[in-house]
Amino acid sequence: MIPVSHALFLSLSRNDCHRIRTAVATAYPAEGCGLLAGVTEGTACWRVTRVVPTRNLLTQRDRFEVDPAARFALMRDVRGGSERLIGHYHSHPDGPACPSATDRAMAFEPELIWVIVAVANGRAETIKAYRLGGPTIHPVTIITPPERSRRFQGSHDEGATR
Repeated sequence: MIPVSHALFLSLSRNDCHRIRTAVATAYPAEGCGLLAGVTEGTACWRVTRVVPTRNLLTQRDRFEVDPAARFALMRDVRGGSERLIGHYHSHPDGPACPSATDRAMAFEPELIWVIVAVANGRAETIKAYRLGGPTIHPVTIITPPERSRRFQGSHDEGATR
């Protein structure tokens, strides 16, 4: 477990932010949810490599439960590689992007990142991330790295094959 005195960071691409925003806006007025696969970079930074929207098994407007079949499928898929399950996301329809009392009570895996999206009138707005450990809430700073241009990627790829 990372000491609480350290700053925590989550690297989330613009495309993955868009994927999450679209999934939770589509689920509105219910909570949308999904899983995050990624890799650890250093001692206090995670990089999302995959966003997996899942079905919310609960019907209450203010609750979510990720489909365990989707979670097991992702865990099988990343087994043996550098990726692993690093967290999940869910929305707060017409509520703030901060952990609710229910979120804190349901945080059984303190090593996971919780990404919470505020959705107002069907529009995804604020995205924030946290680690929840018992009564303690640890904010996680979301970093959106600049996208590499196709031209740069093409030049880089060509040089790598020579």
